[in-house]
Amino acid sequence: MSRLLTIGETMGVAATHTGDPLRTATQLRLSTAGAESTVAIGMSRLGQDAAWAGVVGDDELGARVRRDLAAEGVDVRFVRTDPDHPTGFMIRELPNAGLTRVTYYRQHSAGSQLSPADVEAAMAAGADLLHLTGITPALGGDCAEAVRCAARLARRAGIPVSFDVNHRSTLPGSQDAAAFARELLADIDILFVGDDELAVVTDERDPERAARALLRRGPSEVVVKRGADGAVAATADGDLVAYPALAVPVVDVIGAGDSFTAGYLAARCEGRRVPDRLRWASTAAACTVSTHGDWEGLPTRAGIEHRPGRPATLR
Repeated sequence: MSRLLTIGETMGVAATHTGDPLRTATQLRLSTAGAESTVAIGMSRLGQDAAWAGVVGDDELGARVRRDLAAEGVDVRFVRTDPDHPTGFMIRELPNAGLTRVTYYRQHSAGSQLSPADVEAAMAAGADLLHLTGITPALGGDCAEAVRCAARLARRAGIPVSFDVNHRSTLPGSQDAAAFARELLADIDILFVGDDELAVVTDERDPERAARALLRRGPSEVVVKRGADGAVAATADGDLVAYPALAVPVVDVIGAGDSFTAGYLAARCEGRRVPDRLRWASTAAACTVSTHGDWEGLPTRAGIEHRPGRPATLR
């Protein structure tokens, strides 16, 4: 069993029922959501120790975030409560199947108050794997420096670093996302990037060539997530493996990429080879897109083996 530490933002979320536009909806589903915390929950369900460090407000949404994560077995000892800033919030509208609209209320939120001191406290407890995303440094304030601090401390301690580009153009620091991600490449061991995000980290657009090119920039593993077209993973050992997406009814695509990451990292922590990592990743993503919520449909260790799929090894 490996211990994952992930650092970032988790918010409250209210979602309409599919087919209900927000302006006429009479009911909302309340939950919590965050890229890094979805990975932590996914890892926990798949049998790994997971901790999430972040900042929440001294409010009911902050209490809900702690409760949801703790109930899923995630260590929340390093979650700080900020009495002066509210927990971020989003409204997710599902006006029809396959379409999602999201409105964020996160300006000056507690999550944007993450500091290097928060990171140092969490890192001091030790970890076997650190997971970061491009969302956190784009939140503003000291968040970018907190991510740099985490990567630096992990490198010093010999802890592998996983980084998901997770580019969000609406965030205040998004204009610096490309420079930040490229700067961080030298300190990353496992890089996840969507095929629509390749421009953030490389000039190459073809997924296979991009994966190989990015290996030369620092990471020892590069995974290009391609949505309905599956994924491609390349390693410094010479592996180049493509895996198809699993065909399932699509209910809500939000959270699929982070679920994919959780499945991949959990399989990696078990010492599984790249094809199995991609199989677990694709299964976790399929479970999420076929259910409501970012993390509610994530599979357990017993359920991860139940969906078929065959990888295609490329040369």
